[in-house]
Amino acid sequence: MAKKYDLIVVGGGTSGLEAAKTAAENGLKVALLERKTYPHRIYRSCAQMFLMNMDSFYNEWMYFSRDQKKWVFPVNNFSVNYRGDYREFYALHFIAPNAKDRIEIGDYEANQSGRGIPAVVFDKVALLGGLFKEGLKAGVNYFLERNVVDARNTSEGVEVRTNSGERFVGTFCIAADGVNSRLARLCGLNRDRIFLHTSRAVSYYITGVKFERSEIICLGICYDHGGLGTVQFSMLPSVYRNDEYWLYIVGQERFEFLVNKSPFSSWFQKVEVTNTRCAITSNWSPAREPFSNNILFVGDSCWFAEAENTGALLSGHKAANAVCYALHTGKINREGVIEYIDWWKRHWAESHDYREFLCYPVFNRLFTEDEHNYLHRVVTQKLPWTLNPFKLYVRLMQGIQPHMEQIKSERPALAQKIALFRPERTISMMKPVARAGFPPYRCV
Repeated sequence: MAKKYDLIVVGGGTSGLEAAKTAAENGLKVALLERKTYPHRIYRSCAQMFLMNMDSFYNEWMYFSRDQKKWVFPVNNFSVNYRGDYREFYALHFIAPNAKDRIEIGDYEANQSGRGIPAVVFDKVALLGGLFKEGLKAGVNYFLERNVVDARNTSEGVEVRTNSGERFVGTFCIAADGVNSRLARLCGLNRDRIFLHTSRAVSYYITGVKFERSEIICLGICYDHGGLGTVQFSMLPSVYRNDEYWLYIVGQERFEFLVNKSPFSSWFQKVEVTNTRCAITSNWSPAREPFSNNILFVGDSCWFAEAENTGALLSGHKAANAVCYALHTGKINREGVIEYIDWWKRHWAESHDYREFLCYPVFNRLFTEDEHNYLHRVVTQKLPWTLNPFKLYVRLMQGIQPHMEQIKSERPALAQKIALFRPERTISMMKPVARAGFPPYRCV
């Protein structure tokens, strides 16, 4: 016999735990199904950043209250408790292949001194563990070690089945099963989406790192002329140790080249790897809407892949509130949750062009090593501070545009490359990038 609930949440990550907790706190009977034994443990690559204090991201201006120990979402009027450690960082720098010249986003010195607003990396284990406990206290029924194999709309409601043969029926279901969402595939949500590529990479937690103004997100590029070709990486401080950094790169060969043979090797003295994690993601264009037959999709499950922790918490919270409203008003259908659907369309799909995210890695591959060094040297002004991954290319172009006359005069071929590149060209250029195995900038 099926177990019946007001709401079934599939997935025990950031968005799923927030959705389940919120719904239970508002009086709903909630079941959460999760394939892992311990939902709070992190196995995938994750930079563990909280994107705050920058611009309106998913219709929010979130910030971290250090005194109250909360992530605060003032526009949407809620907060999330956080009792873990954090570590500040002060800018995002694009580093040239020569490992010297930089294009700077954010004023490092101002943010470090307290005259500006820094960002933070945090302990996702602590965040998820706190959400889990709060959900348990609110009455969430957790069913762990369950793999969902089917979900369909029936006369009783949304029926979800697991690999062990269990049946769960909910008036609504929230799909929070991540970027490789099985529910999105089962419900046909992917039929109208564009498959972009599958990316893979490894994140290394390392010590023995030392370079100038190091409390940053570093997006770097270098070249192995002996076979690996273009080597891209991202690196930022780790929350776990003051002398530790998180390095994201495609595999061991590129890792060895970067730390031992590249111009960046002087940054890495007596490197020790303290931990590794990996990630394989299939990236799609966003769905038309985050809803199908009383299943609401949150986080990365119907998005491009970069909901970030911010978007995960926001969408989980908003979807749960929409379900509460639908049940309270008796609108057990799309109309009942239309506020969530409209909010997602306005502040996700219509406000953030996923192709802008793809621009930066494709943009990198348009230029030679010498051209990259030149561009990083020409752009000397500090660019406005943002961690919005959909605005990195915009920021780069804002930095380059004031220097276009100089670039046309000194490097006309380079100026032509810049002028011809447009965001709408990124999709057609993704396959060569995917074959090369570049690591995208990820903050899961």
